[in-house]
Amino acid sequence: MMKRKKQKSKFKVQKPKIALALLWSLAFGLWSSSSAQVSATLRADSSQIQIGDHLNIRLTVKSPNNLVVPFPATTDTLGNLELVSTSKIDTGTDGGNKVLSQLYTVSAYDSGDFHAGPVKVYFKNSNGELDSVFSNDIPVIVNTLNVDTAKPFKAIKAPLDVPYSWKEFIPYIIGAVVLLIAIIVGIVLWKKYRKQKPAVVERPKPKDPAHIWARKELKKLEDEKIWQGDDVKLYYSRLTDVLRLYVEYRYGWYAMESTTEEIQSEIENYNLKEKAKENLLSILRAADLVKFAKMIPMPDANIKAMESAYKFIDFTEPNENKTEEKK
Repeated sequence: MMKRKKQKSKFKVQKPKIALALLWSLAFGLWSSSSAQVSATLRADSSQIQIGDHLNIRLTVKSPNNLVVPFPATTDTLGNLELVSTSKIDTGTDGGNKVLSQLYTVSAYDSGDFHAGPVKVYFKNSNGELDSVFSNDIPVIVNTLNVDTAKPFKAIKAPLDVPYSWKEFIPYIIGAVVLLIAIIVGIVLWKKYRKQKPAVVERPKPKDPAHIWARKELKKLEDEKIWQGDDVKLYYSRLTDVLRLYVEYRYGWYAMESTTEEIQSEIENYNLKEKAKENLLSILRAADLVKFAKMIPMPDANIKAMESAYKFIDFTEPNENKTEEKK
């Protein structure tokens, strides 16, 4: 009896160990089965290519429908081969499995032994843990061109003549038509909106020389003393008209139709003394202020303007010692 009790006690101790071992075996079996159910396979069109040629390799990932298996992201290379392009990911089914596949186009630019893969595929197993499998590795031999050094070099062939298609000229035809329309529209708008200068009617010249005529007109205006009758605007208008007509008779320059700014710019083309320019421009600017800004000048300023007009005639009067010519 005592011997049986000891055996029973020993069995109770070993029973939890056996259960734990069974649990570990079951867990490992589940992990192994989930890993075994996911597969990644590389298949190539050929195992040899020449330098620069393209090789198509397809990656196929097969997994159960209840597992989350994202397709691996692409990089610039597949193994140590240069990745040229990739196709879209195709999806399909095989029995109870989900099948994802993608076509890779690769190349190599040096001869030697290369390989495509292996590709690592991550997924979540049945326990929700991150797991992975590797695809197979495909060896690829890249051959160089065979060159017979015993033969002489051949001349490079000329490019082939390819006939043009009329469709190739459509963009150029459209561009030419648009450019022609733009030019026509531009010309029409330019003619429509351009500033046309008023026709200048040549006025009859006085019988007296320009400087004599100008002095007579200034003397007449001075004797009338218009500015003393509070008609300053008329006084300056007639004063500047005499000077503008004098410039026209003296130099053939139609100053009557020009603004003060235009006269200031145009006067640089004539060989005038600086004092003559200053006298003329000072009178024109003062007249603009009176006529357009309604300025009332002091009486002394009116007398000074007349004196400046006489000086301008004196400075520009032709004589034997000086000639006034257009530059």
